[in-house]
Amino acid sequence: MNRELGERIIGYRREFHKYPELAWKEIRTSARIAEILEKLGFENIKIGSEALDTEAILEIIRLNEEEKEVEMNRAIDQGADEKWVKKTDGYPGVVAEYDTGIAGDTIAYRFDIDALPDLEPLEEGYRPYDEGFVSQNENIVHACGHDGHTAIGLGLAEMIMMNRDKLKGKIRLLFQPAEEDYSGAESMVAKGYLDDVDYFFSLHIGLSYENQPLLSNGVVTGCSDFLSDNQLDVYFEGRSAHPSGASQEGKNALLAACTAALNLHAIAPHEEGLLRLNVGEIHAGTGVNIIAGNALMKLEFRGENNNIADYAKRRVLEIIEGSAKTQGVEYKIDDYGQIPTAKSDKESMEIVGKAAEKVDWFKNIYEEGNVGGTDDATVMMNRVQEKGGKAVYFGIGADINQPLHNCKFDFDEEALLAGTELCFNILEIINPQ
Repeated sequence: MNRELGERIIGYRREFHKYPELAWKEIRTSARIAEILEKLGFENIKIGSEALDTEAILEIIRLNEEEKEVEMNRAIDQGADEKWVKKTDGYPGVVAEYDTGIAGDTIAYRFDIDALPDLEPLEEGYRPYDEGFVSQNENIVHACGHDGHTAIGLGLAEMIMMNRDKLKGKIRLLFQPAEEDYSGAESMVAKGYLDDVDYFFSLHIGLSYENQPLLSNGVVTGCSDFLSDNQLDVYFEGRSAHPSGASQEGKNALLAACTAALNLHAIAPHEEGLLRLNVGEIHAGTGVNIIAGNALMKLEFRGENNNIADYAKRRVLEIIEGSAKTQGVEYKIDDYGQIPTAKSDKESMEIVGKAAEKVDWFKNIYEEGNVGGTDDATVMMNRVQEKGGKAVYFGIGADINQPLHNCKFDFDEEALLAGTELCFNILEIINPQ
């Protein structure tokens, strides 16, 4: 890789880190990706509503038309090309394809682009602050490496166009919104972008090997330990009343939510494997001297296999119903569905290993890595495998200063250059000259 390209890849990462966007609000990110791809020579770039199936996400996206306009204006104010912002129609996501015109396999790569809700520190000694690329969007931060993933995708795009005469088959780049939320991957799957794929690759910075952090100069060629994930919003509807003058008239939704939260965290483990549950938010009440008439509880639960996921959901629903009855309140559940488990194909893992061997930076090449959680790339993996293709989710090692999802998360940027080169090598291995 030439020095100038390496500097551009790191520059992309820092730009997207500086302007992070939450799930379904990645308008600037999408517009900039499309602008860069167009300048590289990609044609027929799909963005926004052309890149995803809006019908598949209507119950997930919470932005009305006025809110979309706010996000689009912010994107333009922060340097996005107005032409591409308007093309989003208020929806994020980009799909680009290069068809070599020569027979060969169709290869797809997925790069997630969203950030997380947290406050990035403005303090000396923290590199993004010291070097001028700290988040400019309040309470939003790239703390999971997606800024790096996006940069790798753009670096790969440039390498493709630099070497277009040496390639075969079709190459599809999916810049996916809302990995941290719901239905980002599903929205692209529903649009049909995975239906004709022979080989699918998704990567992540900062994974683990043998449950220890995967350090710089290392790579894991595949992961298969995904946990399924279900997210629920539970609305408890009670009755407000004075807590001393007429307490018998009240029906306390706050107590129902708290009762549910305590009992949910007491669900017994399952003998077949991992079960993880977390009540992340409770919002209730309007005043100290008012019995809370309404409460909202947000929770998620994960299972290592379908039996565990089914067991967890059954117990969760039983506890919610029982907790509501204890306080005489009604309840309603918004269920955002399940992100499934998946397994990487051995054949694709071998390809990743061979591609890594051609990159000098990689000194340690391991087979099975650890995700330690959930990633909706599994939705894409499953669709490709159902259609007869191969899929893999691999990890790029990088020294990190904090764990994933910590507001101070930063990583060794040399991993971006190595990851880009690895992704390009995959193309030459699958479709050799």
